[in-house]
Amino acid sequence: MIQLCNLNRLYKELEPNLTRMADLSLKSGRVMLGEFTQEFEERIARVAGADHAVVVGSGSDALYYGLVASGIKGPVALPSQTFIATENSIYRAGLNPVCVDVKPNGLLDWDTVPHGIDRVVWVGLFGNTETIPTDVMVIEDGAQHFGAPLQGKLAAYSFDPTKALPNFGNGGAVVTNDKRIADRVRDLRRHGHHERHVGGNSIMSERDCAELLVKLEHFPFWQERRQEIAYDYTMQLGNYVDIVTDCDGLVSKFVIGTEHRGALADHLYVSGIETKSVYQKPIWNLPGACNNCNRHLALPCDPYTTDQELLHIIRSVKEFFQELPLAS
Repeated sequence: MIQLCNLNRLYKELEPNLTRMADLSLKSGRVMLGEFTQEFEERIARVAGADHAVVVGSGSDALYYGLVASGIKGPVALPSQTFIATENSIYRAGLNPVCVDVKPNGLLDWDTVPHGIDRVVWVGLFGNTETIPTDVMVIEDGAQHFGAPLQGKLAAYSFDPTKALPNFGNGGAVVTNDKRIADRVRDLRRHGHHERHVGGNSIMSERDCAELLVKLEHFPFWQERRQEIAYDYTMQLGNYVDIVTDCDGLVSKFVIGTEHRGALADHLYVSGIETKSVYQKPIWNLPGACNNCNRHLALPCDPYTTDQELLHIIRSVKEFFQELPLAS
């Protein structure tokens, strides 16, 4: 089966360096919040062009703690097409989520944000990007957007195994230019005991951070390869499906749109190709989000996908559509 995410190939490629860094972290005698955590935070801050980064236990915690630390109040707009954790984080922070519609590429449709709402959680779905307005406070849900320069008040990253910078477990980070926010997130991730904030236990291990430093060295190669794969898909399949993921963007996932999503997914599965519907249901039933959620399908875009596998995927998609009139 050609997988959407092939961590086995990643591990085989990086095993010597991963093993070396894991060994160093264990021999340091520091299980968490040591030199590897500090170095990883400094490195991801540089990637985002931000002054501060704070790692936490998951991408969901990163968004939740970021919202709490930002001190924002009132209703917060978010796109209806996103993972449920986006809305949940807003609820957890004691805020009122207001779902708005999305564009065909999955990004928030700014024209549908109600007048008077100037707090927005923007989601960089599939790695697609845009210039974010400056007349509203924006919190970036960057779970699928790692590698982009920070535009909002802060960005929340995920290092889930399926993400662009994958941990072998959970992990996340908040990046910001605001030292006050960074300091509050550091407090929140350790139960908020310094300033009596309501926090939790949300810390990545030194081993995780050490291994992610190895992976970060390979991130530019992975990003370049994902863009190459996305470009081939775009050139070869553009006459058959809607291309949702911008091949010139960050390409965390490659997503197409088709009214035959279910049948195409079944055909590709029989052909040994894993796919995923993204997402099957919107958070709120708005026209653009409903249309996208009925049509969007992710194809394999792992950086370790071989040229031969990519050719097989492209041929299989074309075969499905070429045979479609005969089957209908």
